[in-house]
Amino acid sequence: MTKSADQEQASPSSSLPAYVFEGPAQVAIRTRTNDQPRYVDTRLSVWTWYDGGFAMKIDWTDLRFNSELMVISKNFMAYALEKYAPRTAHMFANSLQVLSRTKLANGLPWDKILLIAVLEDLKKSRHDLVGFRRFWSRSSIGR
Repeated sequence: MTKSADQEQASPSSSLPAYVFEGPAQVAIRTRTNDQPRYVDTRLSVWTWYDGGFAMKIDWTDLRFNSELMVISKNFMAYALEKYAPRTAHMFANSLQVLSRTKLANGLPWDKILLIAVLEDLKKSRHDLVGFRRFWSRSSIGR
């Protein structure tokens, strides 16, 4: 996660940094068959991958994260697509979708009371809670 070069040239009135995903243009994915694409193009607004002929995706335009959390989420998904099975990566994509609809999506740092309230809601779905826990531990937000 880096601030864009445009921020250095910005006028003094723009106080918010612009964050840009600087991960690889393509992410190698794990796949069980040889007839499916083995890469996800991270330059697109919708990342699509396959498992056994079943298409899975994450549409970044649907997520309501601020720019900093969007970059963190993209880095996390690039990691998940490389490390985990396609369906597990899809579970993480769904978890990000749920997280983006909470007040935590507004940005960092997260208020402790708000975080606890959101976690209480996430506990209703094991997949969402597991996805959030992995996102939290991998992204360094909790450090």
